[in-house]
Amino acid sequence: MRLHHLSVTAFGPFADTVAVDLDEVGRDGLFLLWGPTGAGKTTLLDAVVFALYGRVPGARGEEKRLRSDHADAATRTEVTCELTLGDERLRVVRRPEQQRPKKRGEGWATEQAKLVLSRLTDGGWEPVSTRIDEGSEHLRTRLGLDVHQFCQVVLLPQGDFARFLRAEPEHRAELLRTLFDVDRFARAEDWLAEERAAARERTAAHRAQLSTLLARVAQIAEVEVPEELAPELAGAAPGARVVPWVEEVRATAARRLAAATTQADDAAAEVATVDAALAAARALEERHTRRDQAVRGLTALEQRESDLTPVRAERDAGRRAEPLRDVLRSAGAAALAAERASDALTAAVAGWTPVSGGRDASTTVARELRDQAAEARALLPEVERAAALERSLAALDRDVDELTERCAAGERAVAGFPGRLAEQEDRVARARAAAAELPALRAALDAAAAALAAGRAAEALDGQLTGLREDARSRREAWADAREHWLDLRGRRLDGMAAELAAGLADGEDCPVCGATEHPRPAAHVGARVTAADEDAARARADAEEAAHAGAAARVEAAERELAGLRARAGDLDVAAQAERVAELTARVRDTGEPAAGLAAAEAELQRLADEREAAVTRLAADREDRRARGAERDARAAGLAELTARLATARGEDAALADRVARLTAVADACELVVTAETDELRARALADSARRVAEERAEAAGFDDVLAAADALLEPGRLARLDRELDEHDQRRALLRDRLADPELADLPPRPDIAALEDRCAGGTRRREDAVAALQQARRCTAALADLVGRVTAAELQLAELRDWTDQVTALADLAHGRGANARRMRLQSFVLAARLEQVAEVASRRLLDMSGGRYTFLHSDAQGRHGARGGLGLDVFDEYTGMRRPTKTLSGGESFMASLALALGLADVVTAETGGVRIDTLFVDEGFGTLDAQALDAVMTVLDELRRGGRTVGVISHLEELRTRIPTRLEVIAGRNGSRLAG
Repeated sequence: MRLHHLSVTAFGPFADTVAVDLDEVGRDGLFLLWGPTGAGKTTLLDAVVFALYGRVPGARGEEKRLRSDHADAATRTEVTCELTLGDERLRVVRRPEQQRPKKRGEGWATEQAKLVLSRLTDGGWEPVSTRIDEGSEHLRTRLGLDVHQFCQVVLLPQGDFARFLRAEPEHRAELLRTLFDVDRFARAEDWLAEERAAARERTAAHRAQLSTLLARVAQIAEVEVPEELAPELAGAAPGARVVPWVEEVRATAARRLAAATTQADDAAAEVATVDAALAAARALEERHTRRDQAVRGLTALEQRESDLTPVRAERDAGRRAEPLRDVLRSAGAAALAAERASDALTAAVAGWTPVSGGRDASTTVARELRDQAAEARALLPEVERAAALERSLAALDRDVDELTERCAAGERAVAGFPGRLAEQEDRVARARAAAAELPALRAALDAAAAALAAGRAAEALDGQLTGLREDARSRREAWADAREHWLDLRGRRLDGMAAELAAGLADGEDCPVCGATEHPRPAAHVGARVTAADEDAARARADAEEAAHAGAAARVEAAERELAGLRARAGDLDVAAQAERVAELTARVRDTGEPAAGLAAAEAELQRLADEREAAVTRLAADREDRRARGAERDARAAGLAELTARLATARGEDAALADRVARLTAVADACELVVTAETDELRARALADSARRVAEERAEAAGFDDVLAAADALLEPGRLARLDRELDEHDQRRALLRDRLADPELADLPPRPDIAALEDRCAGGTRRREDAVAALQQARRCTAALADLVGRVTAAELQLAELRDWTDQVTALADLAHGRGANARRMRLQSFVLAARLEQVAEVASRRLLDMSGGRYTFLHSDAQGRHGARGGLGLDVFDEYTGMRRPTKTLSGGESFMASLALALGLADVVTAETGGVRIDTLFVDEGFGTLDAQALDAVMTVLDELRRGGRTVGVISHLEELRTRIPTRLEVIAGRNGSRLAG
């Protein structure tokens, strides 16, 4: 990596744009970045880091204040860096997020961060990326260093390495972790710790599982777990008697199972004998019960026989009358029908007599009445048509009256249109004339207003110009005085330069002019002494006065140019005359604009009136035509209505309405037909009733009844005969059945009743004993089966626990070793061991440069001893003193020796990190501060090492505020601080 060019704008203390050509200042391979404390030397290095990584290193990056407080609000903070990475020359332009004034309105807007990455080709700069993430990844890939490694390898901050040199091992590890990737070793430590915890958890879980199994064995076998197999001791160590104890418990359970089997078999045999005796006794008791029930039932049936004699007689009469049921029912129905037909005939005659007109009811009379009703019904639609004609005539009368009024109104409207059209045409003509005149008036008004504004501005600027000229004159005089004062101080300092050089001479030291070590007559000051600071202050004041005078003169010149332009635009008239002309033109524009503004509305109104007149004429002609047509239609319909009304009056006769006549004739015809039908029905019903009565009398006599009434009384209600048959048949059948049952040999000659209760008590006792024996047997069987399964599970759990115990011991030992415990005698963690190896490489590389810087006295020695109070070791760092032959802590080095050791460490660490990251070549290095602690001899040794660094084309930049380095390093870049921000000298 080689830096070529750096440009910063509004960054840190730099208010304006500052550009550094690193190829030019580093042409000799070594240059000095010099300036007083706080001037902004380190800010230039921050700008390089910001361009490449988008952040500022160290504590300065925590505040995120990159923008210069001296910069103008319109200036954007920006860093541009050109560098070569590998075989690519890149240009990086980066802006941070910053605030800028809003383009419209007041306030501030946030401008987002920006990155533009370009590549130099034969055709010029071509873009690589404008996205921050993509461009940053492109740079990181080619740099091969993260921001921490870059700051330690390229910038070499001596303050950090001085603290690193004196730090305790655990603090030294923090810096090494930022430079060397030991994450995979840390992950290995974490993984081992997790595996150790997981193995212990699995072992504890299996111990708990084994304890649970043992408790289950004890619960099933109803025994106590031995003390040596308690939950807190089970499986804790190999050799426990878990399996023998479980086998002993299972054997005891097997013996209990055999005894329970024998007891269950004996109880079952006893219960079988008692059950057989109880069954025989219950059978004999059941035969006694059946015989007693049969005797009681037969006695009850024989006692009821006398009550069933009337029932048997009722059943016989009903059975004889049942075949006559249909004949009797037909005779009764025929008699009722004859009575109803007689009543209907009487009612029909009573309804016909009032409307008959003295005529007898007959089919001929009814037909004549129906014909007259049909003729009247045929004319009913003509009644509705007559009503519709009357409504239509009324509507036509209203239409004719309305059209007559509309025609009169239309004639009046058409007569008024010529005057209205003429008046509107006059308005349109006036508006068109005003619209044609208005543009010229407005142009004249704009020109007059511009001249008036220019005239007023010229008067105001003419008054300000006097003050600006007076300010320019006073500033020119102040500049002349300051320049004269500076030149005077410069001459006086040149006169006393020899005395100033002599003030720095010391016996035995070389003269910077002649090189002599003896100084017999050093020059002395004559008069007041002028120092370089006095001269620089006077020169700065002169420069400031010159800049102020240039600004004032520029303001006067700009005001004069502006005044000439304003007077040219104002013209020859004075401001009062121009104001009168503007007022006059404004009034004319207002008076002309009002009618001109109404031109479109006036033309639209004129067109509307013309269209309205045409529509009124058209409507009037249409209304006149409609009035004539409606009048003719009304006359035709009136004639038709008169003819139809006369015909309907003839057909209605004496009735009030034609519908009333139809209803009356229809009702009379219905009454006549009802009398004729009733006479026919009465005659037929009477004949049928006589015939049915004769048949019923003949059938009743044949069935043995005295008359029809006796046969009807003997009839039973439906279902009654069947119920009587079932009741008597059931009585007879039950009596025969009980007689047969008592004659059965099984119920004859029975022995005495047995004692069932005693037998049941004996059987219940035997059953309880059998159930207890069976329950004990089942319990023994379950216990034996469960113990058989648990013995296998306990054996497997014991074996698995032994394997887990061995694995846990191995993982624990390895995890303790990686974490600096257990067998790790040095108490060094795995990642500390890796960092110790890197530190040993750094010490070896740094020792070669420290040996050169210290004149062959000091070399670095890596120490893996434990720290104070038993702290973990591995990152100790000492120096070996060749003068004494003793190993010394780095804290015992003096200030200059510490600087040399820190620089050697920084350079050695840079070499190791470079090799670690894949051998990225670093062609530009910066060494920041620390030279003030060196004497002349040590400084020579350090400068020799820096000279060696620039071999092979490498550029080394030294950042310092020491005056002595300005004489040792001819190529330098000077940063000057001021009240308005920092800048580069020259």
